[in-house]
Amino acid sequence: MFFSAAIFSCADIAHAQSNIEIVDFNKLQQVFLNKSDTTYYINFFASWCAPCIKELPDFELFAKEQSNQKVKVIYVSLDMVNTYQQSLVPLVNNLKLTQKIYLLNESDPNNWMNKINKEWSGAIPATLIVNQQKKYNKFISNSLSNSTLKKYLP
Repeated sequence: MFFSAAIFSCADIAHAQSNIEIVDFNKLQQVFLNKSDTTYYINFFASWCAPCIKELPDFELFAKEQSNQKVKVIYVSLDMVNTYQQSLVPLVNNLKLTQKIYLLNESDPNNWMNKINKEWSGAIPATLIVNQQKKYNKFISNSLSNSTLKKYLP
């Protein structure tokens, strides 16, 4: 019994790690500057942020409901790169997050926050909603629910 539980646990960790990509801001910026007709919901969160964790299941539900539309949910973790296996990976497993997760590997938020939104204080959760073809760009610096997420579809 212990052996099978250990295999399941290792499989969960492997899945979570394969869903997490460590990127710098330039790589992340390519996502929201994408010229496709897809609307991207880019959620900034951290494993230590209680309001962030609370809203993640709503983002998962929203992504599932929008799966036949040109809508993508992407998570950007602001966790520390050197501790993400102890903090972020268990969170991904516990919440069964299925959407792409970028772990932002930037030491100075002042170098990139203004490129997301000039008025962003750095508080999380925060969400950037963009559709470059429709010239749609909305930044929300508070928690969102599934019903609220739908209101921001362009």
